[in-house]
Amino acid sequence: MLDEQLLNRLYRYCRALCREEADAYDLLQSGLERCLRHPPASQDKLFGYAIRIIRNIHRDNWRRDRIVEFEPLDDEQGATDLDVNTLESIVIDGDQLDHVWRKLTGLEREILFLWAVEGYTTGDIAAHIGKARGSILSTIHRMRKRISMDADDTAAGGRA
Repeated sequence: MLDEQLLNRLYRYCRALCREEADAYDLLQSGLERCLRHPPASQDKLFGYAIRIIRNIHRDNWRRDRIVEFEPLDDEQGATDLDVNTLESIVIDGDQLDHVWRKLTGLEREILFLWAVEGYTTGDIAAHIGKARGSILSTIHRMRKRISMDADDTAAGGRA
């Protein structure tokens, strides 16, 4: 089906479309994946079929690159160095969150998630859950109080 001569012709076509050698290999692999997933009806039409698929993938990538701005991962300016103390504080904060999360009821966890993470207003949460807005406000107040007390107890060295 795919002999070396055909692969070399397809690679040269990909190389003509792409500036970088690695991009050409990626484009060739993506094109061949689609060709093998949905092969043409006739083996004689394989080269033309593969060329059309590769061209379409290249155009899709080009359009995407015009819309979406990608940042390199190996950028030295954007890299942040995490020291051991930072990692320890992340683990401790995760432990504290787990401790507090276990103390909350299912309804309280849902309210906390909708309010703190999703950014819903108390009116939206009340409509979503089917409770009065005042009940949501008092639940948030009680959770804040309980969480701050737990944090104080944990900071003092004991777990409540």
